[in-house]
Amino acid sequence: VLPNETSKIAAERGVNSTTLSRALLQAPVYFLPPVMMGAIPLVKNALLRNPAMRVPVTTYLLLVCFGIGLPASVAIFPQMGEIKVEDAEEKYHNLQDEKNGGKAYEVLFYNKGL
Repeated sequence: VLPNETSKIAAERGVNSTTLSRALLQAPVYFLPPVMMGAIPLVKNALLRNPAMRVPVTTYLLLVCFGIGLPASVAIFPQMGEIKVEDAEEKYHNLQDEKNGGKAYEVLFYNKGL
């Protein structure tokens, strides 16, 4: 809206949502493989009979959990965020949309980043 201007409030929201999504990314990688290896009888018994398979099975489960967790954690928050004009800094409160007949902006958008 304003050339060469950045909203610190919108930037903070973007950084917070990215940080939270990165923290949530770790959950499936840390928790699902041990649960799957110990709770699924077929996997548990196969690993007890053949301990040499523990490393390849663990590696495979980690890759699968990361492959599922990454898109899920990135998708938790939308790429384009929005912020109400009242919630942004004062300099954004009275902006008018020239293309829409001078109507005041109600919502501003920001790119969260990856």
